[in-house]
Amino acid sequence: MKILIISQYWAPENGVPQRRWSWLTRILLEAGHDVRVLAPPPHYLRKQTFREWVRSRVDRVKNAVDTGPAGETIYRSGYFPGGMSITQKVINQASVALGAMRMVVRRNGRIQVFAPDVIIGTVPALPTAVVTYVTSKRLRAPYIIDLRDAWPELLEYSDQWNAATGGVSFRQKVFSKGPLQLVSSLTHHVLHFVYKRAAAIIVTAEDLAEQLRTDDVDAPPVETVRNVFPAETDIRRRHETEKDSLRVLYAGTLGRAQNLKNALHAAQLVRDQGVDIKLRFVGAGAARDELEKAAQQMGLDAEFVHRRSSNDLAEHYLWADTALVHLTDWEPLRRAVPSKTYELIGQKIHISGVVAGETARLISRLEVGDVVPPEQPEKLADLWCELARHPERLSLGDKGAAWLEKERKENAPAVFLHSVERAAECSK
Repeated sequence: MKILIISQYWAPENGVPQRRWSWLTRILLEAGHDVRVLAPPPHYLRKQTFREWVRSRVDRVKNAVDTGPAGETIYRSGYFPGGMSITQKVINQASVALGAMRMVVRRNGRIQVFAPDVIIGTVPALPTAVVTYVTSKRLRAPYIIDLRDAWPELLEYSDQWNAATGGVSFRQKVFSKGPLQLVSSLTHHVLHFVYKRAAAIIVTAEDLAEQLRTDDVDAPPVETVRNVFPAETDIRRRHETEKDSLRVLYAGTLGRAQNLKNALHAAQLVRDQGVDIKLRFVGAGAARDELEKAAQQMGLDAEFVHRRSSNDLAEHYLWADTALVHLTDWEPLRRAVPSKTYELIGQKIHISGVVAGETARLISRLEVGDVVPPEQPEKLADLWCELARHPERLSLGDKGAAWLEKERKENAPAVFLHSVERAAECSK
């Protein structure tokens, strides 16, 4: 079977969407399918001058076809570089979508000659859903939407997106008076239009799957394929935890949906109770600068390490007593499970979960950590004090790791392949 994947993020970039789809692509190739990818050149979270961008466009013309880590063929599309602000991200995503659309509508181009049996569009970049629908119509092939989070419901919290970054920008003040509501409403309608016409929808959390099934009786089949891709880090030893001290690691996106200031306030309360608490944040994101500034103002023992590839995380995991999985209290996030949760389960690192919904249930059921509600720093401080005074609670059994191994090797691949093969039947 010939499969075309449309994405705004792809290897050699090293984020969650990229690693998820390198893993899923390998599953497709090992099952004997021919996989091609439509994606821009690597540029996510990379600063580019205008001259560097122009040079990259010249290089793309010369090297328009690439080979991915699993052996997949990648058709590189055009793009305009983005940045950390919401406006810059929107411009970047729109430009990538236009670049992909240009390749799709090109007569007798590589994609038309390939003539896929199934098209898969990966979202969080919302314009990808539209490109996937247009490609489906153009090539007369069924499509699948891979949906990571509860979009478009997260748009309802757009007025809070900059809360973690230190303030409301001038652009947000201007656009929030009407244009933002118009764009959000249009996006809602467009996404639901695209979802309803898909041959299948794949999500990363069972609560989100259940909501999609419940809200729309005419919805296509919805399946859960969790973000249980293999980790590139492997810890083979752990340090001994000292009593009345605690090392807390957060490795991931320092962004809007996390609002990690809550963790800083909790650490301040812990320190005031005489516990020696050390924080380490590894990653990048829109809120990083504001977090670093706030930690300094609070006088916390907090270290900020720039984003690194996941195979460099071993030293940080070995350092940590517990690792944070942290989300703010937006209702749609109850139906999301951060991929870092699975990596920490596999490494058998105690999780301090500041989460609700499915993630909280997963941590508790698998006995891989402790959970407190979002945006309640007093409860997080109480947990950390308890862990510091009773370090034996940081030791984990094998229940979580065994569940993860089965999910990664058996359940997720079986569900994924079944969804793709069932979608292909729609064209027959």
